[in-house]
Amino acid sequence: RASILLAKGMEMKKNKRIKQTQTNTAKVAAITNILFPDEHVIPTHLSLIQIICGITGFLAIFFIYLRTLYPTIGLLDSGDMVSSAYNLGIPHPPGYPLYCLLGKLWLSIIPFGNIAFRMNIFSSLAASIACMMVYFIVLKIIPVKGKNIMTCFAAIAAAGMLAFADTFWKQAVIAEKYTLNAAFATTLIFILLKWQEHAACKQKKMPSQGYLFLFAVCLGISFTHHLQSIFLIPAGIYLITAVNWRITPRTRLITYLQMALLFLIPLLLYLYLPIRASINPLTNWGDPDTWEKFINHITAKQYGYYFTSSPIKLMEHLWTHLTSFFPLQFTWWLLWLGIYGCILLWKTSKRTAIFLCLIVAADILHSIRYDILNIDDYYIPSFAIFAIWIGVAIVHICNWTAKFYRHLPLILTCISISLPIIPFCNHYHQQDKSKHYFAYDSAINTLNMFKDRAVMFCASDDIGFPAWYLLYVEQMKPDTIIIDKAFLQYPWYTELLKQRYPDEFAFSMSQAGYSTTLDEYTLNFIRANIQRHAIYLEYQQPLETEFSLVPAGVFCQIIPKITQEEMKKILSQMNMNFNLRGVENKSIYKDWRTTVIFKNYGAAYSQLGSFCGNVHLYAQAEKWFQKALDLNPDGTDTYLGLGLVMEHTNRVNDARKLYQKALKIKPDDQQIQERLRAVQEGKSQNS
Repeated sequence: RASILLAKGMEMKKNKRIKQTQTNTAKVAAITNILFPDEHVIPTHLSLIQIICGITGFLAIFFIYLRTLYPTIGLLDSGDMVSSAYNLGIPHPPGYPLYCLLGKLWLSIIPFGNIAFRMNIFSSLAASIACMMVYFIVLKIIPVKGKNIMTCFAAIAAAGMLAFADTFWKQAVIAEKYTLNAAFATTLIFILLKWQEHAACKQKKMPSQGYLFLFAVCLGISFTHHLQSIFLIPAGIYLITAVNWRITPRTRLITYLQMALLFLIPLLLYLYLPIRASINPLTNWGDPDTWEKFINHITAKQYGYYFTSSPIKLMEHLWTHLTSFFPLQFTWWLLWLGIYGCILLWKTSKRTAIFLCLIVAADILHSIRYDILNIDDYYIPSFAIFAIWIGVAIVHICNWTAKFYRHLPLILTCISISLPIIPFCNHYHQQDKSKHYFAYDSAINTLNMFKDRAVMFCASDDIGFPAWYLLYVEQMKPDTIIIDKAFLQYPWYTELLKQRYPDEFAFSMSQAGYSTTLDEYTLNFIRANIQRHAIYLEYQQPLETEFSLVPAGVFCQIIPKITQEEMKKILSQMNMNFNLRGVENKSIYKDWRTTVIFKNYGAAYSQLGSFCGNVHLYAQAEKWFQKALDLNPDGTDTYLGLGLVMEHTNRVNDARKLYQKALKIKPDDQQIQERLRAVQEGKSQNS
């Protein structure tokens, strides 16, 4: 009897194990069906009308970009990128060899406009291609049979959403790298979707291997431009795996090996970096002529400190990026339309929905770790996918309305083509750069203030990069030497300077070395070269220990120590006028970077006013302080300086009014509070 009970117990345990195994198997099967669904894909071919609509949309977008294009060099990295393309140099990491080579070819083809304008057109062309590819992707994934005109209109609307998204439009009108990367990203997505439809076709056997090879080659080429294409790799691996999970025969191992080879071959283009570095071009960032410097450059090791791993920072960035960047592109209403489109795509093609969501997820996970000012540029692939989802939502909503009135879908689709007008109207004023000469004029003003054979110590990209363009492309004052103070901490940079200017930097190893501070290095350079070069520092970085400073625009010239009377003579003869086209034109949008330029010039005038006031040239001081307030009416230091001039010239009431205005701007400024109190008590500077 005991043996019978034991047998029954063992049998129950066995049945329980079998049942548990079956349950687990069912769960795995359910998860597998969700992640790797068996979807029936019908290959579609673009009709002539769809192709014509796509090309028409491309041309329309390209035309609008040309109308809003920067007329010359802009801010951001454009001075670096244009100078490097023109001279076949090496821009900032990872080096952008493809951009430099394509840019040089483009400059030789386009015969009109200045060099920067031509490269701005190149960015617009790449952006227009990316928008056209969004159009074709929407046509490829929308769950609608047939080749009706409604699908074209919805796809055009999606392309317009990306075209007039704030960040994308900003990059489309300036010589930058992000639009070319967007063109690659959207093309790679289209190629994989095309491969999916051929590989998963159940009607007949269709060749699909060629699309995988094309994808591998294009991915490798895109990596020679910007490593941002890495966002597509997890999604690409998923889609290829998901499709192969359901097809017979599956893709062979030899195919994957061939893909790996085709991906690696274009990477040989990175040999451009050490080859060009060996001849020391005018722009030679990182000087990657050794294996170590080459690896450091293409992996952007220099920017490693911008990445954060703090959980609090990551969550803060996640919230900020999602709630500010995405609504800014499309508005909240249209953003929800994109989310709805993603849900609809999940219902009709889970595999495609997961594929696109993985690209967005990879983009977000990378970008929240990268703490830079222009991080919104890194979300451009995600913005493109949201535009695609908006197109999907438009088609579904329009077709859903057919049950109310059979012509209603066509009517709504025609209306939907006007949806891009919303981001267009929201962003046109900010992104119309057709009259933006501020970066160019600022660089012209800076170099015009310099004497021949000047040395310029620069600490700002927005000042340095436009100056690079004038020096290395337009050949304005080509004997000027630009030294980036931030780079003096890198051995490759000081060695590069020694190679280019051996006489000027003969001191560097013995007197300064790499262990000294940047200011010590600068001082040693000044001591060694002040007799042969006019040396200039940005006005925020005065070195007054054994030298005198003379205002020179937003810079100060460093000269041997002089007496107050000698300074007074120099300042009395100084005439500092700047040309900034459009500075008073309120129809031209000034972003925060442009505003900083104006404030810098206001500070330059204010600084000159202070210098004049210090040597009792009160009439000149008043003139320069007034010019400073014209450019920067919120400059409290300027109000203080002008108030002191008023005190010295017995205009106490005017001084009091200036101090009161300043305190409205900055109520907690103790120095202004003290001067106002002194004036009210009759203790002015003159008394």
